[in-house]
Amino acid sequence: MKILVISNTPWSVDNSFGNSFSNIFEGIPDLKFANIYCRPGAPKNDLDMTYYQITEKSLIKNLLNKSNPSGRIVQQEKEEAIETSPINGFDQARKMRWQIMFWMRDLVWKIGKWWTPDLRAFIDDFKPDIIFQPVYYSNYLTEIALKVKEYTDAPMLGYISDDCYTLRQYRFSPLYWIDRLVKRKKVKAVIEKCDVLYVISEIQKEEYQKLFTPPCKVLTKCTDFTKERPKWKIPEKEIRLIFAGNIGTGRWRSLALISNAIEKLNSGDQKFIFDIYTPTPLTAEMEKALRKNGTTVHKPVNYKKIIELQEQADVLVHAEGLSLKSRMEVHQSFSTKLVDFFAMGKCILAIGCDDEASIKHLIDNDAALVAGSEKEIGEILSNLSKNKELLAVYGEKAYSCGNQHHLKSNMQQMIVEDLNNSVGKK
Repeated sequence: MKILVISNTPWSVDNSFGNSFSNIFEGIPDLKFANIYCRPGAPKNDLDMTYYQITEKSLIKNLLNKSNPSGRIVQQEKEEAIETSPINGFDQARKMRWQIMFWMRDLVWKIGKWWTPDLRAFIDDFKPDIIFQPVYYSNYLTEIALKVKEYTDAPMLGYISDDCYTLRQYRFSPLYWIDRLVKRKKVKAVIEKCDVLYVISEIQKEEYQKLFTPPCKVLTKCTDFTKERPKWKIPEKEIRLIFAGNIGTGRWRSLALISNAIEKLNSGDQKFIFDIYTPTPLTAEMEKALRKNGTTVHKPVNYKKIIELQEQADVLVHAEGLSLKSRMEVHQSFSTKLVDFFAMGKCILAIGCDDEASIKHLIDNDAALVAGSEKEIGEILSNLSKNKELLAVYGEKAYSCGNQHHLKSNMQQMIVEDLNNSVGKK
């Protein structure tokens, strides 16, 4: 079966989209993929796949000189030929969340000539049986998806992992709300073209099923939990905690609560060591809050190294923001890192509130030690230092949750059935 995927970033195991999609599809036989992607960067995965890249930079070059192609076929084994750098200044503006810059990008895509004979030839040559479409909060990505759907008349399955539609948002800027009201219409247009809409959490499933026609099903990163739980020894001395990832959107404040609690518990002898690995640049306020006795902040390391460090740790930390703004941002979202945590069979310490999908999942399945304040964190850590057997108990609970909800064979069976049903209807 031939599956076409239109994405923002390239399909690479080094980014969130590519890592999750590779995890979901790897091992399913007789699948071929084509990936049309719209950002700088190189693809990287082990699937049978061809790629077509379009970027703002190539669209602008084409507008200035029609002899410059607005898109092109790329090959991951020839990385040097792939556009990998963003437009000067735009990437920084994107990180600063300047609305006017997002609108300028939308304008480039609006007037740019991306629907070209070359792109149509790429699609015609691949002849997709089905479109498996990640749904984005983006005008140009939804427009490309709708155009390709119309052109191929192929059935489409959708996958949404962030809240790209509801008005349950914490924003005061009128520019944001203008943008939201415009873009959500096209998000809905894409979803209504799908035979099935995969969502990332039970909360999202419950809320989106009331809003859209296609049936909603939960699809997350998954793995094989049929093997014996990984071996692990109860620590004789300090208990080692580790967090790895971005610490924006209020996460650093939650991590600071752990640092404060550990500093107090380490006042006599050292009971805990907390390592944080993050690519997020630290402000002076963050430095002061996080660099406490027992806590060390490190520069980011690659995915393979992170797995090694997590395997050496005793407690894996998952943190969400506790403010109303942070809670609303991640209300429907599920962290794919949790599936990796479950597979390790380690005790999980989670900071957050039960109206956040990831935290609710952990609470509902008793799969982690969950806290929502510094006092609760201190109580949990104090109990762990006195009764280290709890580490093994919650490691087993985490592994059991993974086996029950994130078993790869179950997830892939659901996907294969839905692919076959949609193609069969066509």
